[in-house]
Amino acid sequence: MVTAIAFSLCLLAALGLFFRQLWGRFNLLRAAAPAALFDRIPERLKAVVIYAFGQEKFVRPAVASVKETSAGWMHFFIFWGFVILGLQITTMFGRAYSDHFYLPGLSPHLLGGPYMLLRDLMEVTVLVSIGVAFVRWLGTRPPRLFGFSPAENRLRGHSHWEAYLILGLIGTIMTTGLLYDGGRIVVHAGDPGVMGEAAWEPFSRLAGRLLAPAGPGVAAGVSNVAWWVHNLVVLAFLNLLPLSKHFHIITSVPNVFFKKLEPTGALAKQDLENATRFGSSHIDHFTWKQVLDMFTCTECGRCSSQCPATATGKPLAPRQLLLDLRDYLYQHQDEVIAKRVARPTNGDGAEPAVVGENVVGPVITDEVLWACNVCRACEESCPVMIEYVDKIVDMRRHLVQEEARFPAELTRTFKGMETQSNPWGIGAEKRFAWAEGLDIPTLADKPDAEYLYYVGCAGSFDDRNKKTTQAFARLLKKAGVDFACLGTEELCNGETARRLGNEYLYQSMAQGLVETLNGYKVRKIITNCPHCFNTIRNEFPQFDGRYEVVHAAELVQRLLAAGRLRVPAGFGKRTVYHDSCYYGRFNEIYDEPREVLGKSGAQLAEMQRHKHFGMCCGAGGGRMWIEEDPDKRVNLLRTDQALATNPEVIAVSCPFCMTMLSDGIKAKDIEDKVQTLDVMEIVDKVPCGPAT
Repeated sequence: MVTAIAFSLCLLAALGLFFRQLWGRFNLLRAAAPAALFDRIPERLKAVVIYAFGQEKFVRPAVASVKETSAGWMHFFIFWGFVILGLQITTMFGRAYSDHFYLPGLSPHLLGGPYMLLRDLMEVTVLVSIGVAFVRWLGTRPPRLFGFSPAENRLRGHSHWEAYLILGLIGTIMTTGLLYDGGRIVVHAGDPGVMGEAAWEPFSRLAGRLLAPAGPGVAAGVSNVAWWVHNLVVLAFLNLLPLSKHFHIITSVPNVFFKKLEPTGALAKQDLENATRFGSSHIDHFTWKQVLDMFTCTECGRCSSQCPATATGKPLAPRQLLLDLRDYLYQHQDEVIAKRVARPTNGDGAEPAVVGENVVGPVITDEVLWACNVCRACEESCPVMIEYVDKIVDMRRHLVQEEARFPAELTRTFKGMETQSNPWGIGAEKRFAWAEGLDIPTLADKPDAEYLYYVGCAGSFDDRNKKTTQAFARLLKKAGVDFACLGTEELCNGETARRLGNEYLYQSMAQGLVETLNGYKVRKIITNCPHCFNTIRNEFPQFDGRYEVVHAAELVQRLLAAGRLRVPAGFGKRTVYHDSCYYGRFNEIYDEPREVLGKSGAQLAEMQRHKHFGMCCGAGGGRMWIEEDPDKRVNLLRTDQALATNPEVIAVSCPFCMTMLSDGIKAKDIEDKVQTLDVMEIVDKVPCGPAT
């Protein structure tokens, strides 16, 4: 009776404190900006099964440079240990009131026996996993855990006591569970029910054998102490969750459930006509899903380990950015909640009073935001589906549209897009100059063409990329594809402006191009630029621009399979293929370019970082137009990764990648040894023609 009363008081106090803390965190979500994410429930449930319970991103095979699979399996077993032992924890709580308490259906003569075996095995498995974790924290000390310099110097300066404490608490819960059951087996040696349990508990029996020589009295004392320590540690651990990075134990499942279901490469459309603000600058501007992201960060560092900005010594590390926002949110929790509750209700659509200070500058510096390549490598690697890019772009929108504060060189980029519909600022009348002498039809002359070949700005204006455009056009003609171009009517789709935060400029350009396309009743579009491909395919539906968009490698693959194009395997050079972020991670296009290269006879090799784990060339997110410190250039790092395969050719499927990797080869002065070629150029170089 004394035990029951004492434990009941502890339980009520602990649960009361826990729910008080949880209520505060929940009110932060309520105070955040709205987000409509209760659609497509079956898809969301599937994501929970795969990513939350299946731990897919923890245990999937990784490339050699990532080396995360073993640590992922460690987390897998700890996670499932907690899931399975949740029933045991409830049982242990119930033992305060009855020494033979079982959850319904889990008595030894029902399902309890198999469950007890599984529980016993998982307790030991989790203990082994905890040991591995301690070795990593105290022995091997991987940078992913402690932080990457210089972007995460603040994190590197932490003592990381919380990690040791949490591991210690988990280890204590597992150990005391075994000791409790082991002592119970000794004390109740003549009880058929307890002996029925013991038959299913090999490791608890082992603990009982170790306690048996000391006698039933000592075993009873050990079991009783273990029971108290186990339950009090569980309650202490529960109250530590909302205060620590282990809050993800509670929030990770809902965060996965509310994951982004739109195409990976699509950014949200701002309602510029009705908006009262044009970017995120205060902590209460973030949506409740973005706040949930902040709650859910496990601080595992997988995001920062894959970030090209972090790898090249820039001030951005995705993990540190999110932690800085989270820490600021927690520091101002009461203020955020109070101001949101007290704000006046008005019907004029005016923006309510802001909460706290402007976080862009004091908390998240401009340099951090402009360092991002918007490549989403961080999101691809995040096991709990945290979204970083949308937050960064939202803060860029504030800088560009509300503060007019951006790198000086972007002034020319924006002006060129506004006046000449291309970021180079070259006269729009020269857009179709690449086609001179090639007899390329335009939609004005051939409005019923099956395909529109949308060339894009780089393929139209950049001298190096014009060669790729011409090569692809020749292939289309050889295969007898019914296509036409817009010629000088072609407009920039505005992708660069959107990712740089100039949403107003982007929308005006996108709407102009959609009007042109719809005016010609375009239905099928071919493009050899992944930036154009992603924007037209995934973002133009926001402006009633819905088309079948085909990328060049896919079309050429179809033509080869259909026999409309013949490519003898005559290329024969050692070739490494670089995955564009916008074809790869954004649109899952990995195999088609490689298959086309294989048909051409290229001797294919792979970089350590390829496909899902491929690294950005450095041009994404508008970084193509921002000056970069020579010592911090992403393109040079990516070039080094390509050269590690000893190639004769670096193959690309993106004009921006072409520029960046070509510049990397030039910087290393090895143009006579290594070429950078587009996949379409390689196919065009092989003597080919229509199948006979």
